[in-house]
Amino acid sequence: MLIGTAGHIDHGKTTLVRALTGVDTDRLREEKLRGISIELGYAYTPLANGEVLGFIDVPGHERLVHTMLAGACGIDFALLVVAADDGVMPQTREHLAILGLLGIARGAIALTKIDRVAAERVAQAEAEVRAAVSGSILQDAPLFAIDGTCEHHPGTRALQRHLHEAALQATARPAEALFRLAVDRVFTLPGQGTVATGTVFSGSVSVGDTVLLMPARLPVRVRSIHAQQRAVSTGRAGERCALNLAGVEKRALARGDWLADPQALAPSSRIDVRLELLAEGSGALRAWSPVHVHLGSAHRLAHLVPLEAAQLAPGQTALAQLVFAEPFCAVPGDRFIVRDAQGKRTIGGGKVLDPAAPERRRRSPERFAFLAAIERMLSGDSLAPLIERARFGARVTDLVRLYGRSRASLPLPATVLTIDAGSEQFVMFPARWQALRAGVLEALSRVPTP
Repeated sequence: MLIGTAGHIDHGKTTLVRALTGVDTDRLREEKLRGISIELGYAYTPLANGEVLGFIDVPGHERLVHTMLAGACGIDFALLVVAADDGVMPQTREHLAILGLLGIARGAIALTKIDRVAAERVAQAEAEVRAAVSGSILQDAPLFAIDGTCEHHPGTRALQRHLHEAALQATARPAEALFRLAVDRVFTLPGQGTVATGTVFSGSVSVGDTVLLMPARLPVRVRSIHAQQRAVSTGRAGERCALNLAGVEKRALARGDWLADPQALAPSSRIDVRLELLAEGSGALRAWSPVHVHLGSAHRLAHLVPLEAAQLAPGQTALAQLVFAEPFCAVPGDRFIVRDAQGKRTIGGGKVLDPAAPERRRRSPERFAFLAAIERMLSGDSLAPLIERARFGARVTDLVRLYGRSRASLPLPATVLTIDAGSEQFVMFPARWQALRAGVLEALSRVPTP
C-alpha cells in the first residue's frame, strides 16, 4: 500500500513521516536550508507480513501543487496533515478537493503540533478539521492528535498502528492488468546506466521484459528492479519501483512519461472525459478554454471542449473533450485534475473515457452512446455494449487498450464472432455480421454486369 501525505506548507508532513518511519524525506540541500519540502520524498517501513509500506511525502506550498499531484496520482491511502496552531488553511482545502477528485477512498487525519498549543486550541482545531472534511472522502476518517517531534508520542504510535492495520487489510490491485508505470524521476547510476522511478499503476514487470517508453514509442529492456527500496525480480501494481533500463539515455525520459506494456497505450492528442467542476470555481468554461491537465505524473496544457452544452458552470459534471498539442497517453478510468489557465487554482477533475477520441462527429448520438458504453464497462458491465456500438466490429487491439487486459484475458461474450482481417482481428455479434453481409450482397447486386 502507498500512503500519500496532503496538507498546507509547514504543517509537519515531513516531520510526521520521519516519526512514523525513521526516514527524513527531505533529501535536497535547498529543502534542508529552507525547511520546506520542494520535491517528492519517499520513505518505507516493514510490515508484519513481510511486505513494505510506502510513504510519498508531497510539498504543501501553493506554487508546488503540480509536484503534489505527481505524487498523489498513484496512492492508495491519504494522510491529511493539519497543524493545531494554524488549523485549516488554503492548501488544506485544495489538497482535500484533489483527493476527492482523484477518487482516493481511504484515509486518516493527523492533527500535528499539539505540543505548541493549549488543550482548548487542540479541541478547537479538531472541530475546524471535522467541519472542513464534512461531505468529503475523509468525513468518517479517524483523527489522531500528534506531537510529531516525539516518535514515542501516544498519538503517533496509534496512527502508526492504524496505518499498518490498513495496509495489511488492503486489497491488491488486479495482477492481470497490462503493466503501466508513471515516471516521476529519472537519474543515472555509475556502472548501471539510466534509472526511472515511479508508481506502478497496473500489472507487473519483470527483469528481462521489454516495455515501451510512451508516448515516444521507444522500446527499452528492464535490467533490474527495486520495489519499495529492495531488489526484486518483479514489480507489481501499487508499488514504488525503480527500473534500471537498457537501450535508453537519461535525456530521453522525463517526469510525465509512461513505461508500459506494448499493448497498453496509444498516443493521442484528444481524450474524451467525464469532467467534474468544483463548485468554488470563478466562472464558466467555454469551448477551447485553456486548462492545465494533471494525469499520472504528467502535467500538460490542453484546450477543453464541452460536448453536451456550450459551456460548463462551476459545480457541473458533464462530458468534455481535452485537446492537446502533443501526444498524450491515458486509459479509460484514469483520474485527472484540471487547473485554471494560469495553473494556479484547481477547478475540477474527472475520469478518462476514450483516450483516442475523434475530432469529427464528437457530439453525435452514436458517439454519446459509445461513451456511455465505456462508462458501463468501467462500472463493471461486460464488453457487449462496446462491441454492439462498433458498426464494423470492434478491433481487438482497441478492446485490449480500453479494457486494460491482454487478448487472452478479455471477457468476450461467448456468442461473438472473431474475424481475421490481415494482421488485425475484429469481433462482432452474428446479427451485425449478417447485416454487413446482406449490405455487401445488396451493393453487389446493383453493380451492372458487363
